[in-house]
Amino acid sequence: MSRLINTVLFLFVLLGAFWLYQVKHEAKEEESRIVKLEQQIEDEKEALLLLKAEWSYLNRPERVQKLSERFSEELGLSEVQPYQIGTVADLPERVQEPSEVGADKPTIDEFLKQAQPTAVIVE
Repeated sequence: MSRLINTVLFLFVLLGAFWLYQVKHEAKEEESRIVKLEQQIEDEKEALLLLKAEWSYLNRPERVQKLSERFSEELGLSEVQPYQIGTVADLPERVQEPSEVGADKPTIDEFLKQAQPTAVIVE
């Protein structure tokens, strides 16, 4: 009976060792995959910085002005006239600057003293 128990326990130990080896191997594979992905992320960040720098260089106002002058005939470009943007009536009305918090604000009692009823309701 003890020989059977020892054999079963030995098989469980072998299965456990095999399972542990598999898990360790998978963890190493995942770790190497993570390292590769992190390297790709760093490469993409560097490429993005390079593209942003190139975009800034290409969008310099003096370069865009020269290109617009050079290709204005082909593109049908013309100067923007003020009436194309809008009229004075389209502008929002100017809002007064807000006063500082608590400054020149009447209290509730002062407000109620100044309030006048517009109509008397008789029931």
